[in-house]
Amino acid sequence: MFSIFKSKFYLKEILPDGYIDIHNHVLAGIDDGAKTPEETNYLIAQMKALNINTAIATPHTFNGLWNNTSESIQQAYETALQNDANKLFLKRYASEYMLDNTLIEKSKNEKLLCLSQNYLLIEFNLFNNPLNLFEMLFELKTKNYQIIIAHPERYLYFHNSFSKYQKLKEYGVFFQLNLLSLTGYYGKSIQNQAIQLLKNDLYDFTGSDIHSATEINQFKTVPMQIPDRKKMARLLENNKIFL
Repeated sequence: MFSIFKSKFYLKEILPDGYIDIHNHVLAGIDDGAKTPEETNYLIAQMKALNINTAIATPHTFNGLWNNTSESIQQAYETALQNDANKLFLKRYASEYMLDNTLIEKSKNEKLLCLSQNYLLIEFNLFNNPLNLFEMLFELKTKNYQIIIAHPERYLYFHNSFSKYQKLKEYGVFFQLNLLSLTGYYGKSIQNQAIQLLKNDLYDFTGSDIHSATEINQFKTVPMQIPDRKKMARLLENNKIFL
C-alpha cells in the first residue's frame, strides 16, 4: 500500500492485484532474455514473488539480430508451458518488434503478433532516430494496428526536446514505461526522463522488461522513484485491458 510519506517504492509494494506484465523476455533461447527453459522457470517464479500475476511473453523480433518468426516464438512459448507452473502465468505470446523497413515489409505479408486484439508493441533503435519514423508508423496505422512504443524514455535522441514526445502522442501512439527506468537501472538521465514523462501524463501502459536475474535483483534491491503515487497507481491499472 502507498504511504503518504514516501516517494520511493519497491515494485512489490506498488503492483495492483492481478497485474499483467506486457513486456518481458522470459522465453528461452530466442533473444537476449532467458537462455534455457530452467532460466524461464526461475524468472517466472521470481516475477510471481514480485507480485506480477500474469504476463504476455514478448521476445524481440529484430532483423539481422533476432530473426524470430511467429513459429519460432510459438515454439518457445509451448516449451515454456511444458512446466505446469508456467501455464497460468504466461497468458499468451506476442513480440517486441524493432521498427525498421523490414518490419514494414513483414507487415505487408503477414499478421504481426499483437499483445491483444490489434495492440502492437514496437521499439526504436536505441541510438539513432529513424529517418522515416512517421512514414513507418503511418504504414502500421493503415493496417489498423494500435501502436505501443516500448520504453520511450530510453531513446536518448528524444531527450533534447520534449516536443518530440508530444508530437508522437499527437500522432496517436501509446507509450509503455519500463518500470526498471524508475530505479535508475539504465542511468540517471533515463530515470529523470521517465519521471518527466510520468509528470506530464504521457504514459499509457507499463512493463517490466525483465531479461534475467539481473533485472529481478534490481527490482528487489533498488526502489523506484515515483513522483506522484496516485498517477502511478492509475497507470498500473491500465494494463488490465490486456487480461
